[in-house]
Amino acid sequence: MSLLTATIGAVLLTAGTASAQTDNPLNGVTPDLGVFGDTFEDTWTRIAGGIWGAFLAASALNVIVSLYKIRRARAGGYQSELSESMDSAKTAVVAFGCVAGAGIIVGAILFVVNG
Repeated sequence: MSLLTATIGAVLLTAGTASAQTDNPLNGVTPDLGVFGDTFEDTWTRIAGGIWGAFLAASALNVIVSLYKIRRARAGGYQSELSESMDSAKTAVVAFGCVAGAGIIVGAILFVVNG
């Protein structure tokens, strides 16, 4: 084991820096959908907004159903069902928050990636 450690150490100490560096071919390139024309940009914006709205409505409905399950479990005195309903409601609220804040989340990711 000590021979292996010594060999690895000697290789690392004697190794030089890598001299083969390549330029980034995407340096300065930014995404732009305007190249496809205004019609395409308007269409994909409407479609993305419609999909986002549908997900938001489904997520809100899921929150309402989860809250109703909590109410029903409390009224019936079902402790095991109440625990499951609470977990379901927490997940539904987090999902709703993520869907509602999708624009901010994606914007933050793009801001961090672009530097």
